[in-house]
Amino acid sequence: MNLNETKLERITVDSKAKLENLMSIYLHDLSEFAADLKINEEGRFEYDGLELYFKSEDLTPYFIIYQGEVAGFVLFNKGKYVPKDIDYVIHELFILKGFRKKGIGIAAIRILLDQCKGKYRIVQISTNKIAVNFWIKFYENQGIKYIESKEKLDDLDGNVQIFNV
Repeated sequence: MNLNETKLERITVDSKAKLENLMSIYLHDLSEFAADLKINEEGRFEYDGLELYFKSEDLTPYFIIYQGEVAGFVLFNKGKYVPKDIDYVIHELFILKGFRKKGIGIAAIRILLDQCKGKYRIVQISTNKIAVNFWIKFYENQGIKYIESKEKLDDLDGNVQIFNV
């Protein structure tokens, strides 16, 4: 695992355009599983509510930095943006394809879990086997005991895991 070479860098308004560009790539990948994801007039995917991440202290966007390069992002929620009895939600996690399978996503999540102890909720689209398998492998490798349930996410089936750290 590349914990020493992986860092989380809080995204500021100055870096918002870079996040929007990465988000478009992420949503393009997700459009394989969610037919309602469509491009806008400029040919980009847009993330509804991204503005809130720059207005609320309960929502934190981070770039995942690996060896000094942006490798992806994570959107981290707490407070009024998580369900009752939940402390934190890792709402979105994205690693650029050139950085995948190097332990960078695992290292990034480990940083969050080490900094923020509590009860977590993670959700994946059930048909997104890459995401589902990533999280199952993460829990197994980290020795995390979780409770899994199924949930409807708009029109999609979702896998939901709840765990404590």
